[in-house]
Amino acid sequence: MQFVGLLAPIAFVFALSALTQVGALKKEVEDLRRQIKQLSTTQ
Repeated sequence: MQFVGLLAPIAFVFALSALTQVGALKKEVEDLRRQIKQLSTTQ
């Protein structure tokens, strides 16, 4: 059980990193949607 306790801080860091990556990905998807919308309105 001590081993699991030692892994908890590492898992927390990985979780924070994953949340940051998801936020960046969402922003990129929104930018791409905006670009697609602009291209579709100009044609």
